[in-house]
Amino acid sequence: MTELTYELPEGFDVEYTDDGVLKVEGNGEETEKQIQHSLVEVEVDGDTVKFTPLREKKDIVSVAKTFRSHLENMVEGLQNSHVYHLKGVYAHFPMTIKKEGDEVVVENFMGERHPRRADIMEGVDVNVDGDEITVKGPNKDKVSQTAARIEQLSRKGNRDPRTFQDGIYITEVTRSE
Repeated sequence: MTELTYELPEGFDVEYTDDGVLKVEGNGEETEKQIQHSLVEVEVDGDTVKFTPLREKKDIVSVAKTFRSHLENMVEGLQNSHVYHLKGVYAHFPMTIKKEGDEVVVENFMGERHPRRADIMEGVDVNVDGDEITVKGPNKDKVSQTAARIEQLSRKGNRDPRTFQDGIYITEVTRSE
């Protein structure tokens, strides 16, 4: 039977609960993710995490590999935060982007009177500097989902994208050092 293992770096702790939550602690931070499948066993043995598919079918083995990749992303995020850079672009109507509490607010997008809002997920840090937006955090899923929500703020509906190029776009995905 195929067994996929992952060795944790020094200074990291991992815990897998009965309800399928994988928690990783390291560098003074913690992140968690729900990973559970009836045909994949997850076992924590010291600094080693084992993902064992209970059948040798390709789709079940791929689920186990996906779980290992999620764990790798969690550890990498705790070592170096996941960072998304976005840029607001406009041609005619100058839009204003700002952070208010746990939301990103875009005002005057294409001359609209009502502001557009996007929620910031828990554990994600958003920094707005003029038309530059930086989304940063240890959890890759939450960081990318927050960046996608901000990018979705600038949907233009049924307009020709070659003519109406205003919007907020993801320009770069990096890691902080």
